Amino acid sequence: MITHKRHTSLLARISLPVFALVVTVIALFAASASYILIRVQNDHTRQMAEQSMKFVHRNLEYQLDTMNNMAAFLLSNQSIENLLETEHSAPYEAVNDFFTLQTNLQNLSLLSLLNDDNSGSIVQQTYVVAVALEPESGLYSLATDHFDPVTGIFKSTDLKNESWYRALIGGGRRNVWWGQKTGRSGAAMIYSATKKISTKDGRVIGTVLIGADTGSIRSLFENAAMTSGFHLLVDEEDRVIFSERYAFLQPAGELPFVRSAACDGSSADAKVEGTLHRVTCVKMDNGWKLLTAVPKSHFGRYTFAISAIGALAAIAAVLIAGLWLRRIVIRVTVPITRLVNAVQRPEVLAFREQLPKLKSGIHEVETLNEKFASMLVTLHGLIEKSFEEEIERRQLQLELLNAQINPHFLYNTLDLINCRAILAGDRETSSIVRSLANVFRFGLNRGRTWISLDNELKQVEAYLHIQQMMHDDLLAEFHIASDLQDIVIPHFILQPLAENAIVHGFAGRTDHCRIAISAHADGNRLILRVEDNGKGCNVEERNRVLREQEAGEHSLTSVPSAENGYGTLNVHRRIQLHCGSGYGLRYVHVVEGTCVEVVLPLRSHVQNDPEEESPDV
Repeated sequence: MITHKRHTSLLARISLPVFALVVTVIALFAASASYILIRVQNDHTRQMAEQSMKFVHRNLEYQLDTMNNMAAFLLSNQSIENLLETEHSAPYEAVNDFFTLQTNLQNLSLLSLLNDDNSGSIVQQTYVVAVALEPESGLYSLATDHFDPVTGIFKSTDLKNESWYRALIGGGRRNVWWGQKTGRSGAAMIYSATKKISTKDGRVIGTVLIGADTGSIRSLFENAAMTSGFHLLVDEEDRVIFSERYAFLQPAGELPFVRSAACDGSSADAKVEGTLHRVTCVKMDNGWKLLTAVPKSHFGRYTFAISAIGALAAIAAVLIAGLWLRRIVIRVTVPITRLVNAVQRPEVLAFREQLPKLKSGIHEVETLNEKFASMLVTLHGLIEKSFEEEIERRQLQLELLNAQINPHFLYNTLDLINCRAILAGDRETSSIVRSLANVFRFGLNRGRTWISLDNELKQVEAYLHIQQMMHDDLLAEFHIASDLQDIVIPHFILQPLAENAIVHGFAGRTDHCRIAISAHADGNRLILRVEDNGKGCNVEERNRVLREQEAGEHSLTSVPSAENGYGTLNVHRRIQLHCGSGYGLRYVHVVEGTCVEVVLPLRSHVQNDPEEESPDV
């Protein structure tokens, strides 16, 4: 109290002229500082534009080098060269070499999975790796007749009319780069092609093609986005490969700022659509050009206006501060400082100790302290819950990835067995192998989380077809409306439930076994039903187990029992992770056997990949 009176007395003695002089000096200083700050900010903006250019250029070169390295591996690998050059007296003798090369290409296209940190829960294939064979290759007769820009082995017939192919084969270049739209969706892709020359006699035996989706390039530009201005990447023919302003493959050679760019790393002023820009251009190692354009007005706009506003704001701030400084310091600053010090204590940050209660006499500060303490408790709970869910999600991803990668090798092997069975005239063996291959193909689903209901039904139908060959009296019924075929669901849902019915429901039984699979829409939900006439189960007990798993009382890392295996608990948890806690499995009462319903969101159709609609083996 004594200190308070002394401060009041001291302020009272300050004369008005002295106080006005101090205020004026501070205001002028603030205005000057504001002007200097704006100039520094403009320089900073110029540096940020240059750094953005360097970041995009460096990372683009890295991605292009990655594609070059993949092509170099195929060109220099001796085993792959032996596969391409080995001559065979009959086409069927080359089947083993053909599928060995096909497997190498597919594995190489999946190498990006090992370093993919941004895919979330969806596994994606980044690169397309293909080989277009010349007639001199020993595998030419088995290659696909018509080229499709996907991973595979093709004949070079369709490529002879392509300008890039003529430039590669007819000219002295060993490598060309271009962009094109591919697939039914017209996806924007970039490609590089390199001649495969025989090390024995120097003849051209094929062309190695490496493709990548421009989405990877888009992420580079997004990570280096500028508040004003844009980037432009063009190929050797000045067609747009990527830009925030221009469309993919749009001709850009007639744009004045592109035509006049020196592309030596220097900057120059040029007009872009009537506005003066600072344009910087560099040339990529593959011949492409990268340009960055920033409006000139962005470097010095509002300098004087902001300075004046800053000066006025500084004067007003000093006047208000002179009147209220003492009250703010005593009534507000001190309690908040205590709160900050309490929050910074290691025990509080580590959630080992609650935030101490603060008695300041100010209702707002005390409420802030209480709400902050409550927020820390809530944050602690959310962190623990998020950590547990992330561990569970990673565990599920690892389990599914292991279940997907291994069948990929089996699928290629089954393809070979099917070819041999057809050549031997064994149609029954071919039918079994085709069904098993479909089980693996749709189960693998190219690593995607979601699959159409039609493809999910094809997988379980192939699985039940094999089971029917092992069980003479097994009947499978499907009741699916045609308008639900294109609905998408998390994949690998129905087969575990059908397998549960056969393994547990029909255990010890060999006659009159029936499984019925149906689907219907219920508002904005899709209801899948798997029903059997087996020995049945305790519906309340099974639903209780599912509810306990939702509450976290069961963990997928623990070893499940024979009856509560992957077919229910894992499927139920995967649905909830991808769709939400309102969805999952539920058991319902039926007169005979067991009936389990799958509740999913009714999601619209997602266009299929062309490879998904390829013929079965």
